[in-house]
This record gives sequence, C-alpha cells and structure tokens, in this order.
Amino acid sequence: MRKLSFVNPNFQQGPKELNAYYLPYSAGVLLSYAFKDPEIRSSWEIADLIWRRDPIEETARRLADHDVIALSTYVWNHKYNYTLGKRIKELNPKALIVAGGPEPAITDPELFRKNPWMDMCVTMEGEITFKKILENFGGDYSKIPGILINDNGNVVNTGTSARIEVLDDIPSPYFAGIFDKLIEQYPDIEWHGTLETNRGCPYSCTFCDWGSLTYNKVKKFDLDRVLSELEWLGERCGYLTVTDANFGMFVERDDVIIDKLIAVQRKWMKLKNFSITWAKNQKNEVVNIVTKLIKESPFYGAGLTVSVQSMDTNVLEIIKRKNLQQHKIDEIFSLCAKKNVPVYSELILGLPGDSEKTWKESVWAVFRSGNHYGVNILHAALLENAEMNLQQRAAYQMESVSVYDYMSGTYSDGELDETVEIVIGTKDLPKDAMLRTMVWNSFIQAFHINGLTTYIARYLHATGTDYSVFYDKLYAHLNSEAWFQKEFSDTKGYYEEWTKNGYVHHAPIGRVEVRGWNLHNRLTWRIYNEGKVPYVFEVVQKFLEKEFPLAILPQLIDFQRSSVIEYENLTSLPLVRSFDYDFLGFLHEGSPLNARVSYSFDTTENKAMSFQMFLENFWFGRKRNFGRARINTLEKIASRSVA
Repeated sequence: MRKLSFVNPNFQQGPKELNAYYLPYSAGVLLSYAFKDPEIRSSWEIADLIWRRDPIEETARRLADHDVIALSTYVWNHKYNYTLGKRIKELNPKALIVAGGPEPAITDPELFRKNPWMDMCVTMEGEITFKKILENFGGDYSKIPGILINDNGNVVNTGTSARIEVLDDIPSPYFAGIFDKLIEQYPDIEWHGTLETNRGCPYSCTFCDWGSLTYNKVKKFDLDRVLSELEWLGERCGYLTVTDANFGMFVERDDVIIDKLIAVQRKWMKLKNFSITWAKNQKNEVVNIVTKLIKESPFYGAGLTVSVQSMDTNVLEIIKRKNLQQHKIDEIFSLCAKKNVPVYSELILGLPGDSEKTWKESVWAVFRSGNHYGVNILHAALLENAEMNLQQRAAYQMESVSVYDYMSGTYSDGELDETVEIVIGTKDLPKDAMLRTMVWNSFIQAFHINGLTTYIARYLHATGTDYSVFYDKLYAHLNSEAWFQKEFSDTKGYYEEWTKNGYVHHAPIGRVEVRGWNLHNRLTWRIYNEGKVPYVFEVVQKFLEKEFPLAILPQLIDFQRSSVIEYENLTSLPLVRSFDYDFLGFLHEGSPLNARVSYSFDTTENKAMSFQMFLENFWFGRKRNFGRARINTLEKIASRSVA
C-alpha cells in the first residue's frame, strides 16, 4: 500500500479556555472523492491527517517516508505548510509534495524557483485533479488539467481543470469515515465542524479570491445530504462553520437547513456555537430566519451579517463591490432593531480609493442606516491571488507590511509565526493619515460601537445633531483630558510598532493578549480593566452640559449609563429603571418621547463568566453585539405634556 498524508492544520479557535480545533474539512472532501474509487482504496492508505500545528521536525520525520504529502494551504497555515514541505523533501527527496488551496502564488512564474521542494501545485477546485494525481502516481502528470508542475524550477501549466458539475459526486467526508479515527483518538478536543451546503460565489470583489477560485457559479449539495451531515455534526462537534459565501441566497432551502440546525442542537445539546456568512443581497426573509435562530436555538450567539466593507460609491466601484441600495440597508437595520436582532457589518480600512474623510463618512453612514453595535473594523489584506494584490496595488500605491497577528488566534504557537500582508498606506490614505485613523477607530469603537455613548449619540442625531458633529466634538474634548491623551498616544505608538515591524509588544490587559488584530479594542479594555467607566461618564457629562445643555440630559445620561454592562454588576442584573421619557420607543419606533416608562436592563450572557472572558467577548462576542444591556419595556404610561 502506498502512503498518503494530508496537511491541513489550523490554530486553536476561540477563547483559550476552550480546547477547540477545526476538523480538516478541505482534506476530507478531497480524500473522500479520491477514495470512492476502488482502485485507489486498494492501493493507497491514508497514513496521517495533520489538523493542528504539531512541531515541524517531529511531523516531518513522521511523514517523510510517505509517498504523497498534500498541503492544503491557506493564509493561516502558509508558512507552516511550506516549512514542513521543505523539511520533508530534505529528508526524502523522492516524496511527491503537492500544494493546493487559495494561498500558493499560482500566477508567479518564479513559484518553483522560490519553492524548489514543491513538486506540483493544484489550481482551483482540487477533487478531480487530486484523484488523477493519485491514479497517475509515478507517471506523466502533464496530461492532467489543473496543475502547475515543477520542471527544474520552470512552471509547466497543464491548463484549467473542469469544475465538478454535480457536487454530490463528492462523498461526504463525514459518512466516508475520514474523521472517525481522529475523533476517537482525541476525545478531549472540542471539534469545530464545517458544513458546505453550496459552493461558489457570484461576486468578484477585488480584495477576495473566493469568486475566482470557484468560478463564480453557485452549485448546491443535495438537501437531504446537508441535513444528514448536520445530524452527524450536531452529535460530535461543539462548533460549526457554514462555509457558504452567501447563506440565505436560497431562502426556502436555507430556512429548512436552519430548522434542522436548531433540531440537532436541541437533540444533542452539544453544538454550542456556529458561524454563518449571510447573503450579501439581503432579503427581509433572512431577518426572519435569524429571528427564528435567536428565539429557538438553545445556543445561538450571533445576529445577522449585512456586509458593506465601505459605504463610499467610488471605493465600491474600484473594488467591484455593490452593496444593497441605501433604502434597503436602512430597512434591514430598522427591521433588526424592531425584532431585537443583533446586526453585524464589516468596514475595511485601506481599500483603494478610500481616504481619511471617506472612511469616517462610511462609519457615519453605517450609523445613520441603523447599525450601531455590530460594526467590525478590519484592515485591508493583500491576499496572494486576489485582484487587489495582483492588479490594483501598484495603481493605488498600496504600501504594505507583513504582520504576525492579523487574524484572531493565528499568532505564534511558539515555533513559527504566520503572516498576513496588510495595507498601511495608499495614495489616498498615506501612512500618517492611516495612523491617525487607526487611533480614531479605537475611540469610535469604545464610545459608539462598544456602547459607552451610543444612545446619547442616537438621541442627538434623531433631534438634529449628526453623528459626525457629536463625535468630532467629543473626540476633541477627550484629547484635552490627560488620561485620554495618554491612551490615544500609547495606542498610536503600538500601531506605529505594528505597521513598522509587524507585531505588537503589549502587556496583557486583564489577561487578554493585545494583538494587531484587536488593537482597536485597546481603549475599551483599558477603560473596563482600570475601572474607568464612572470616570468616562463624569467626563461625558461635563462635555454634554457644556455642548448640549438639554433639559432631559440627566435622564438621557442615566438611560445611557444603565445600558452599559460592567463586570462587577453582571450578577445584579436585571436592573429596573423608570424614566419620564421613552427613549427606546422614540429611537426604535418613532413613538412620542414624552411618556413615563419603566425598562428592564438585562443580558443573555453568562453572568458567571470570568473577567477575562468578559473582556475577550468584546471581540469574540462582537457578532452578538456584546457589551450592552438588552432593554425591554416593562410599563409605559400614555403620552403626556412634560414641562
């Protein structure tokens, strides 16, 4: 029997107190497709599956005598895979090393001169191509479409492979038993499963390589298969990622899938969390699906993702992205607010054509549309095979640096650091302006997105003071306060270090590791860890009394303060407060402000969580809008005249 090993490792997922790792799904689908062939089953043995970042030397020696080593290579394991592949080739020059996945530089004519240990590279979908490589082992690979062959450092391109027409030709790796041995061997692991209900993306965003790698056309797996896989995953996995690029695109079908997901959660009580990339072209029916999840799932910990990336029409045109029309975004956000559905949107800093002014305008536009708490700030990454990297970086003078801690969980494992190339300056957003914007982001993250002044800003906006005016004045005021001056200065220093050297040397805050990917939460963590929430409200109150001396100000501040959850008050919730003004109804429903009302301020979070988990959740709980109370109206007296 010939020996085959697949390398598809990932980092530990989520908070460190959870021992969670991904099952190597990419390896699983390629192996299940190949091993459905009786001849391959009779002549090949799956000798090893590498699913985590085990020590390289030890792993290389374990795999060195195998005939084929396949490297499923992504941005989170690129350096690990390449270092491992090189070492295996040193130990056994006869081993056939095959790279694949979205990360190998398939357009680079120097690919094999830079990586002479690599024998071939699979491009695009890999199932058909990889099976043919095994069938032709030791023979002529040049007749197999879909690979790049190393011919003494020269690239031999065999052309484009056919895409699988019927996805169900790929046996489920779960039912094929690919992972059975793994799960049995490691009962202490909280496995993170993958569900692929369809494949493909109809969009061509230049910052992404998803559409290009899957030929754009969306193909679906059989619904009964998907439901059966959900049963398998629900029994064995604590976490799940739905890998569809646009879940909710097929509303009726996806509604059935969600029903099954809820059912297996209830049946096995094991699948505690899952992530979904929701459809970019949102329908109101998708809000209904998410509402069902919130009401019926025993563990659902997120809301609805409404992708934007930017709100500037010029930037969107450059990156070949088209958001929902503004009125539709407003409608979706408003519907979510009325149904108490958390909303999550991402804005990417450093996109071509964006400037300091247009970046802030995008932030204001998202707030004006009705998303306040679920806004995540990302840095533009230059993915190897994305159009933004290959064609746009020169035209827009995009400066970049390789950073070691861009993605959550992918910082050093003690042996080898992975890197991601992020944009640190463009012709429209030079490096100094980028740094100013990064520091400003930490301010807007703490005060609006993480909820310290959100309701105050929303009330002022509803009564004629735009978000931009309020926050420009507040930011200027905070910069006159010594404590905030130092915090902003320190944050800038850490960003300077990150954008120069690719890493941050920062002491933990409340045992939370501070990295480049979460630096915009630094101010939030400092405020909560240092017990500065009362001080923040003292500063805010003085600012408001000077700039916005409203008659209702004391109660507005009290309402805002009541909505902010502090760790030491978690176990005291719910908090019941009465007001002479219906702030919630006024902001969410447009109902009269002048009504006496009682609210309950509570949380659906674990009130017994550790302080470290509390701080970490400002990042890990961002999709469920962590950090603010859930407010419910207990009693409301009819509108009246208020002096």
